Amino acid sequence: MVKWKKGIRISVWNKYNKRCAYCGIKLQYDKMQIDHITPIHRGTLQSQLNVLKGKNTIENYNPSCKSCNSSKSTYTVENWRYEISQKKDRLLRDSSTFRLLNRFKLITTRDKKVLFYFEKHKQ
Repeated sequence: MVKWKKGIRISVWNKYNKRCAYCGIKLQYDKMQIDHITPIHRGTLQSQLNVLKGKNTIENYNPSCKSCNSSKSTYTVENWRYEISQKKDRLLRDSSTFRLLNRFKLITTRDKKVLFYFEKHKQ
């Protein structure tokens, strides 16, 4: 786990009005995680292929909630957008509980482009 300097943490926290750059939920300072927009580590195979890696600079940091940071993991923003867009179809295919809830209209599904909070609320 990276130990961030307080000034950097505060700057990142304020970047999108104390909200997660991805889902937009309000972040408590002590719960906020810092995401590398372009990942530092991209996995062994990608490393061997000379894939561009991010840097430890404030321009490469986004404020993130724990669930978004965990889900994004080492994906680029575009790769993660694609993975999110596939989750509904995977749930419909693989989860009988999800299909049942969908049939009884307890949840609804729709096709919609994944748009992150930071894209809707430019700095």
